[in-house]
Amino acid sequence: MTPRTKISIARALAIAASLLVVGCGRGTPASPPPELPTLAVSHWTDLTELFMEHPPLVAGATVRMAVHLTTLNDFRPLNEGRPSVELRDAGGRVTTLPGSAPLRPGAFRVEGSVPAAGSYTWGVRVQSPRVTDFHDLGKIVVFPSEQAARSVPTPPEGPPAIAYLKEQQWVSEFGTVVVRAEAVRHSLRAPAIVTPPAGGEAVVAAPASGRLVTTRLPRVGDRVAAGALLARFEPRLAGLQDRATLVQQVAEARAAAQASEAERRRAELLLADRAVPSRRLEDATRALQVANAQLEAAETRLEQRDQTLRSGGGAAGGNTFDLRAPITGTVVTVSATPGAAYEEGAELFRIVRTDPVGIEVQVPPSAGDIRTQVTDVALEVPGYGSPVQARILRQGHAGVVDPKLRALVLRFEVANGDGRLLVGQAGTAVL
Repeated sequence: MTPRTKISIARALAIAASLLVVGCGRGTPASPPPELPTLAVSHWTDLTELFMEHPPLVAGATVRMAVHLTTLNDFRPLNEGRPSVELRDAGGRVTTLPGSAPLRPGAFRVEGSVPAAGSYTWGVRVQSPRVTDFHDLGKIVVFPSEQAARSVPTPPEGPPAIAYLKEQQWVSEFGTVVVRAEAVRHSLRAPAIVTPPAGGEAVVAAPASGRLVTTRLPRVGDRVAAGALLARFEPRLAGLQDRATLVQQVAEARAAAQASEAERRRAELLLADRAVPSRRLEDATRALQVANAQLEAAETRLEQRDQTLRSGGGAAGGNTFDLRAPITGTVVTVSATPGAAYEEGAELFRIVRTDPVGIEVQVPPSAGDIRTQVTDVALEVPGYGSPVQARILRQGHAGVVDPKLRALVLRFEVANGDGRLLVGQAGTAVL
């Protein structure tokens, strides 16, 4: 190795060493300070709900706050007016940070310069044509610097929650209320069925063998009042005469009874004058008894005939009668056909009262005294969005356990003006 080569190597090592020293002297670059945390405020008044996000307040800095406002009467976003943030110091001086018009429905921005460091009371004032309100948010600290703001420990986060943004809430059926103490009532859930009320179902049947002589009948679903004409029926009474003949027989029997009475009185007068023997009076008395019996029999046959017709809900007239609705309700079955013949007892119409209705609830015997403590009843019906709240008119029970159901059946009569409860409907009752 030549002297010149040795000098070149030494010079290269010296340059490398100097570069290493310079590189080590620079050090690692300083990391930027962490961002200030975002604080959230939720507050309610009787009129509005406030949800606001903001950073810690630092004296002299410009702060931006995101404000969301909801009107509580309809849980919809406030889409007019302006909010403002007010900070009041210990001397009563107020600094107001103005807010913007709605950036979008319910969303506002408040921006302004933060006052001097210290303790303040603060709040959000809402001014709009629809509502004027103030949210008192209590105490807040204005820090002298960002470093001081960072030195304050961040409040611990709560348990994990599902995020549900205000923008999502406003477009759905959603609302919030302030938590408050309420009385909790005991409730019981049990299977139930909707029934007609007591006396609320009637069958109009053929009172005798005969045929319908009407041409127009009620339809299923028609509302009828008690006494409304349903049809006309002409009986075919085997072994009995028509009404006109029976009326004639009553008149003949009555005339015979009257004649027998006159004959008996004549016999009494003649016997008093000793003009006839006593046997004449005895014969007249027996004849009167027979005539009265015949009159009573004729009247009974006529009454039985009319009663037979009335048993079908009709009114006798000639040899036909009117079938009328026994109760007010809805026609649910029409089995009649104009001109058709029917045997006695054949069902022609069925009518059910739908307001009020009954609810039969199968309560387990272990439910104790629930049968004497029911104040409200609601029925959960498949397909209904919410339970049907029912107003109780009457309630009762037989006081015995049904041997087939092994349950105590509570019976409620409830109002059904809106017709939401349908007779025959099954569901779950909440007592």
